[in-house]
Amino acid sequence: MSEPAEATAPARAGSWFAVAAATVIAVTAWAGYWWLAVPRYDICAAVLPAPAGCRIAGRIPIATLWTAIIAVLYLATAALAVVRPRGRWWPFVAGVAVLAIAALWGYRAVQYAGG
Repeated sequence: MSEPAEATAPARAGSWFAVAAATVIAVTAWAGYWWLAVPRYDICAAVLPAPAGCRIAGRIPIATLWTAIIAVLYLATAALAVVRPRGRWWPFVAGVAVLAIAALWGYRAVQYAGG
């Protein structure tokens, strides 16, 4: 027997809110990784970690790796919205939390890559 439409509407809205939050986190992470990795300057200050946009060969492969990791975590969080385990909200909170922690960890990894 299926649940009434009135009972599932707020639960579905909550799951799509989690997907929206995951989207914001993923897009912000990707923008941050590539803002650090893409060379924009020919001469940079000799400080560690090197400022964003300085030519460091190790940043581009690390940014690519973390872009893929965040994409997989984002797709897993979005898949939770489709599969929707019987009114449970904790998988969404866990998915968004893991995505946010991975995004911050990846930013730090790209920032300190090659230096």
